[in-house]
Amino acid sequence: MTIKNFAGRALGVASLLFVAFAGGVSFQDFRSVRTADEFVSAAKLLPMRLETAYLTAAQAQTSPYTPYQTYADVLTTLRANYYGKDIDSTQMTYNGIRGMMGSLKDRYTRFVDPKAYKDMMDDNHGEFVGIGALLGTNKAEQIYVVRVLQGGPALRYKVMAGDIILKVDSKSTLKMKDTAVVKLIRGEAGTKVTLTLLRKDAPAPVVITMPRESVQQEVVQHSMIDPVNKIGYISLSVFNEESDVQVDSALLDLQSKGMKGLIFDLRENPGGLLDIAQRIASRFIPAGPVLWIKDRTGPMQSLDAIPSLHRNHLRFPLVVLVNGGSASAAEIVSGAIKDTGSGTLIGEKTFGKGLVQTVMPLHDRSGILITTQHYYTAMKNDINHKGIEPNITVKYTDDDQRKMYAYLREHPEATYDLQNDTQLQRALTEAIQRTRVASARPWE
Repeated sequence: MTIKNFAGRALGVASLLFVAFAGGVSFQDFRSVRTADEFVSAAKLLPMRLETAYLTAAQAQTSPYTPYQTYADVLTTLRANYYGKDIDSTQMTYNGIRGMMGSLKDRYTRFVDPKAYKDMMDDNHGEFVGIGALLGTNKAEQIYVVRVLQGGPALRYKVMAGDIILKVDSKSTLKMKDTAVVKLIRGEAGTKVTLTLLRKDAPAPVVITMPRESVQQEVVQHSMIDPVNKIGYISLSVFNEESDVQVDSALLDLQSKGMKGLIFDLRENPGGLLDIAQRIASRFIPAGPVLWIKDRTGPMQSLDAIPSLHRNHLRFPLVVLVNGGSASAAEIVSGAIKDTGSGTLIGEKTFGKGLVQTVMPLHDRSGILITTQHYYTAMKNDINHKGIEPNITVKYTDDDQRKMYAYLREHPEATYDLQNDTQLQRALTEAIQRTRVASARPWE
């Protein structure tokens, strides 16, 4: 995703107003109205006969009014005449914009209100106000805690990986998306939030109240997963402004401990910022295109690896873990690594998102995300709706997942579960084999 600054624009919706009631149809002709007062007066005209209404409607189709003026007319009429609750002009406008963007039938082109826009920017900056927990949706469409972040309230108040969130305060999470539950949990620093949790082996739901705090996202976790064979492990959860800095730090730390091979875990990584994906891919591929992008009218252009990012690093035998939750920027990086032969992909086919969204802020601090480009992998493969097939396929069984959930519940501080994670086990075997035939070496 790229971020650009755009001035706010007037957005409108074309519509035609009929008032239906017992005894006939009334159509108000507003073509000659110039001011709001004149408009309200016109709205009080007596009902016309049905055939006159149809005639006037046909004439209105040739009106010089712009869609924006028509929208303003309808909103003014509703505020003056609607019999129901008071009209919230802001929310009605927001919903109108959502409807307009929804008519494009592009799930990625969307409107975000000021709060959602702020949350999105906080995520991109790598800091947010919340409890410090990563949420997901399980196969039963329940919202659960994937991981508890170090240093956050959730860890201190003993929220556990695997906990299913039944309620946030008094609001049920039934049929809610995980993104909507995140919005409920986040809020102002210092305020409190109460979670009702379904926990395995607990006789009743667990209720925990904790403060919301500013949490620095730990988007990278790393360790020496095999101290004997010196295999390092780095997990990246999202591509935000902190991601490349944290990946660089993890690589330097593992390198200082004698790392000979690396496992890079991009499973369940939904993507993020395009320029960060380019930087992180540059740390693993030698040169040439990281990806190709194409907008609506221009030619295809490449975004190339940045050789200066090789400085201070060695080139290690590399294994990358991916699955169906690896999307967007995660696919850019894994696709570049696969296409250039810089590493081996293990796991399951990726999500398949080959589109780039541009974020455009509006004057009232809301924003719109618009699909502006299509991207292709380093070898110009189109992965949109297709995904990337790993070099080695390893699928999870339901039993594998149950065992991993149980382990992470008992070890919330754990970075991974090597005991039950069959994909990680296969990645470790591959990494060890690759270090036996190729050693870490300087970048050429």
